[in-house]
Amino acid sequence: MLSVAAWSLPARPAPAPAPFSPLLLLCLLCFCAICGSAVAAAPAGNSTSEAGMNQPSELPGYSIGALREMADLIQRTGVGTDKIPALGKAQFMSISDASLSMENDEIVFIVHYPGNLVRIYPQRVLVWHEIVNDVLPDARGNTPQTRVPGVAETAGESYTISYSPLTGSVVAFRSMAGKYPSTFGVTGTLLNGNSVLYDRISRSLWSQLMAVCVEGPFRGKRLTRVPVLWARWGGTRERYGGLHSSFNGKAEVLSRSTGFRRSYGKDPYGSYQRGDTYYDNSALPFPVSSLDVRLPAKRRILGLEIDQSFGAVQVDAVKQMRVYNFTLGMVPLVAVYDAQLDAVRIFDRRLPGLPPEEPLSFIIFEDKLMDEQSRSEWDVTGKSSYGRLREKELSPVLAIDSMWFAWASFYRGSQIFPPPKF
Repeated sequence: MLSVAAWSLPARPAPAPAPFSPLLLLCLLCFCAICGSAVAAAPAGNSTSEAGMNQPSELPGYSIGALREMADLIQRTGVGTDKIPALGKAQFMSISDASLSMENDEIVFIVHYPGNLVRIYPQRVLVWHEIVNDVLPDARGNTPQTRVPGVAETAGESYTISYSPLTGSVVAFRSMAGKYPSTFGVTGTLLNGNSVLYDRISRSLWSQLMAVCVEGPFRGKRLTRVPVLWARWGGTRERYGGLHSSFNGKAEVLSRSTGFRRSYGKDPYGSYQRGDTYYDNSALPFPVSSLDVRLPAKRRILGLEIDQSFGAVQVDAVKQMRVYNFTLGMVPLVAVYDAQLDAVRIFDRRLPGLPPEEPLSFIIFEDKLMDEQSRSEWDVTGKSSYGRLREKELSPVLAIDSMWFAWASFYRGSQIFPPPKF
C-alpha cells in the first residue's frame, strides 16, 4: 500500500524557463502550425482567500493552497487562448466510410457512451484541436444544437474529449463546470508540459491530466471523468464494424470534415507508428516541477488514482505478459492485454457476489484468460464466457493514458507496475 501525502512544491516564484534548444523550437513551430498564430495568454481566474488555502480540494491529497501553487507554475508558450481551436458540433461517419482514409496502425481513442453508443476519435484529428466538445443524440437520434449557459444539466448528453500531444494524455469527462454545463477550450499554456484547459462559463483553468481546476471560481473542483480506450484502428474497425459485431451501426468515427483546413493525415509532433520522433525520444522541451527517473520520461503508462494511492501501469510490459495481477492501496487489480485493439484494460479483481477478501487471480492457460480459483474463462472485456462464473463481470477501473514524466510530475511517488528493474 502506498499513500501519497499532499502536494509539496518549492516556494514561488515559478521555475525559470528551460534553456533554448532545437527541440523547443520544433515544438513551438508545431504549436504555430496547429493554431496559425499567437495572441494573449489564457484567461485569468478569480483568486481564493488566504483563509481557505488549507481546505481540501476534490482531488485527494491536494489542498486548495497546493493547487494555487500549481497554478503559479503554468507556463506561457506564445500560443494564445483558442488559437488551437476546440471542435464543436463535430460530424461523425460510419466505420466503413472512415476506413477509406485511415491506416490500420493509426491511433484512435474509443469512448463507450450510454445507450450502447460508441464513438471513435482519431488521434490524427485530435492532435490539431486537443478538444472535442461532443453532444450525444437524443432518444430520437437528433443532436441538440444549443445549450443554455448557466442552467444546471439534467441529462447526460454532453461530453468533452481532450488530448494533450506533448504528454500523450487523453481524458474524457462530462461537460460540466461545477453544476453548470459548459464547453471547454485550449488556453495554449502548459502545466508540467500538459495542456491547460478552460471552461467557457467561468473561464477557470483546469489541468487536463488531473481533471481538476487549479485557478478560478471552481478551483478545487474536479471533472467527472469517463473511460477512454487507447487503441489501433485496424482492430477497432474489426471489433466495432464487423458484420457480426454487436456494435455494428452504433459505432461512429469523428470525421475530418471539421470546418478547419488541417493536414489530418499527418501528426505535426511526430508519429506513434515509427521511432525517433518526439513521442519516443528523451528530450523535454518544457520544464516540469519534478522529474522521476525510475522510468524513461516518455514511457507509456496507465495512471491509476484510488483514494490517496497512485499507480502507473507500464503498457508495453503488460502487452508482453498479457495479464498482470497487482494491488494498489487496498484494491486488488488486474491488467489485461486486448490484442485485437492493441490496448490494455484494468479491472477490479473483487467479483460482486463473492467475499471481498477472496479476489480472483488471473492467468493465461492454453492461450485463454482464466481465473485460478474456478478455472472459468474470461474475455478481454472482463466478462466470463465459460465455467462456473459464466456471465459474471469484473468492474472496470478508470485508467488515464499518459507519458510517465507528466503523470509522475503530478502524482509524485506513484507505485510502478510491474516494478522497474534497475
